[in-house]
Amino acid sequence: MAIEFPGHSPTQLSSAKEESRILVGRTEPSAPKQQTGKPVTTETVTLTDTAAQLRKLEGMISILPVVDTGRVEDVKQALKAGTYEFNPERIAMKMASFERELGNLQ
Repeated sequence: MAIEFPGHSPTQLSSAKEESRILVGRTEPSAPKQQTGKPVTTETVTLTDTAAQLRKLEGMISILPVVDTGRVEDVKQALKAGTYEFNPERIAMKMASFERELGNLQ
């Protein structure tokens, strides 16, 4: 299943492969290090292409708004004007479906 992000093309997402190798150094505390101030050992961590893509997607998602403010304004205006329409049966079906997904209903 493809995941789409508005304003970002699949080529932007696939370019994360170019950034797939990231090195992280960490030193072990030891007497020689304390004396010289230089690291004695270094560990290397390599991220897979998938991890690099996930990191890039996370950055893209973090800048998207959490709420569709346009939709919120439309609903507010409809409520004020008394023109907001809803379907009680649809709401009940959605609530029951949600509860089933949570495992609360059989």
